Amino acid sequence: MPFVGNKFDFSHRPFGAFFALICTIVCLFATSARAEISAEASISAKDVGVGEPFQLSVQVTADDNAANLPWPTVEGLDKFTVAKSTGTSRSMQTSIINGRISQRNLYITTFVFKLTAQKPGTFPVGPIRYTYKDYDRQMGSASVTVTKQEAALNTVPTLSKKSAFVGEQVLYTLRIIAGQGVQQINYPNELQKLIGEKFFFQRLDKNIEPKVVKINGQDTRVYDVRIVLFPLLVGKAELSGIPVEYQQVTRGRQRRQGSVFDMFDDDFFGGGQVVTLTSVANPISMEIASLPEGAPADFTGAVGQFSLTATADKTTLASGEALTLTITIRGDGQPKTLTKPRLPDLSQFEVFDPEITSTSTIQGTTLVSTKTFKYVIVPHRKGEYNLGPVAFPYFDPNRKIFTEAKSQPITLTVTQGKESEAAPTHVMSQREITDIGSDIRHIKIGNGALHSEDDFLYRELWYWLLFLPSPIVFGLLLVIRRRSHRLQSDATLKRKTQASAQLRLRLKEANEALKQKNSRDFYKALSQAVVGFVSDKLNIEFRGLTEEEAKAKLVVHGLPEAISVEYGKLLQLCDFGQFGGSQRDDKTWKEALDTAETLLRKLDREL
Repeated sequence: MPFVGNKFDFSHRPFGAFFALICTIVCLFATSARAEISAEASISAKDVGVGEPFQLSVQVTADDNAANLPWPTVEGLDKFTVAKSTGTSRSMQTSIINGRISQRNLYITTFVFKLTAQKPGTFPVGPIRYTYKDYDRQMGSASVTVTKQEAALNTVPTLSKKSAFVGEQVLYTLRIIAGQGVQQINYPNELQKLIGEKFFFQRLDKNIEPKVVKINGQDTRVYDVRIVLFPLLVGKAELSGIPVEYQQVTRGRQRRQGSVFDMFDDDFFGGGQVVTLTSVANPISMEIASLPEGAPADFTGAVGQFSLTATADKTTLASGEALTLTITIRGDGQPKTLTKPRLPDLSQFEVFDPEITSTSTIQGTTLVSTKTFKYVIVPHRKGEYNLGPVAFPYFDPNRKIFTEAKSQPITLTVTQGKESEAAPTHVMSQREITDIGSDIRHIKIGNGALHSEDDFLYRELWYWLLFLPSPIVFGLLLVIRRRSHRLQSDATLKRKTQASAQLRLRLKEANEALKQKNSRDFYKALSQAVVGFVSDKLNIEFRGLTEEEAKAKLVVHGLPEAISVEYGKLLQLCDFGQFGGSQRDDKTWKEALDTAETLLRKLDREL
């Protein structure tokens, strides 16, 4: 190759063509290697208030559908309450190289960290790093400023007692004081994760119902969340702060740019934006003492106050005749500690396993459990029998002693049965009855006739054809079972699968509000149906997003721009119907419902 000055001369055509080919191949391999996987991070807000959620998203693009992509590592999340979700979408990339068209699928997985600030301050989020196989990328850090804002929701936790024994019932009450603009309060979730390791617990109220109480001389709307606790471990037990999620209408916080409804965001028209916030209750602790020594041998851990009754359905009967002995234990201890009582001497009776039923009721602020045991007993021979008291051992935390709940004695009179007194009376045991029953073969009498073995059904072809559906049915049951297990283990698939069912329930609520001519509830239910359906389908939370944010996420997941615009207009209509007022006529509401159903059908096809 000639050398001209300080440069190489590529005018020699054979070598120039070969070198160009080599460069092209190298570039293609380099491009392919770089395009195997990429990661980008974004954060929805850098200035938030205490209790206001925001999102950190990491979007990973890969050539293959890596179902088990690892989560990114993010430092500095200990200052926030964290909830995670993920979703995957697919797009196709087309490229033209040397006149040849090539296509490949790209799979986009979005990892979302929903963060809620717990206290004011400036906190770093990051470094953010994503590592998968040979790919390793640092995506930097962000600084989030959390300001203390006037709480619209105040939470006050209290305990009925600050010290208790292991297994003793304690009432935890979380009083929620709602401020201005609070619309909806959701029951605290993840209680098992927060308190289930240290306490056996049970909620006293299925729903949160408001009531009005006097606070500082003023009528105030409050909600009480009551949870019964039974300590499991000895020592100091701390209940972590329980987060309470609520929706609040904020006045004039954000306006939709270019919307014809902008003027209704003013306070004069009662407009505003609905945001989802979280208020975290203060932690509270208590001291748990161990039970003293000297527990009875049959003590099963019952702590509290208990009573016991025992009754027989008859007190006079013949030998060989059965009676039912009903024993009821009632108390405020942990329900699982109500076990079988200690029976008196029943050596002259055949005793069958009991039928057990249990219930729990709420009496004021106390959970009372009742367990009933029904024993069937059969006397062996005649005579007078005095059944001593039935007993149940427990620990009394008030007196700090082990004691027993006892029943009154029962006197039975057993007369001679039909069998002769001279003949020894033998009552078969429960095992003997079972064994003899399996040996019984009924003999048919009457006009029956013996048949030749050649006439048996198993020699007929149609008899074996009856068994053909069995493998098919077994296969269908196996598919159903595997799908059920998959739904239980895959929260994302379960949410997507149940999206349509949840949508029907929300639209039903909208129709009910429409029948009652309740405009506000109608538009609220309609908004929840539209937002909830998209959230369930994509497994990404759309609640609390602005219109532009929601439209952008739809476009990212491959929806046409026209559908995302329709989605934004419908959100505007629902917000206007809830907070800005609307025409109260059937025609307007019916048109809104038809518009929503049409859009939902399009979303269902696209998603």
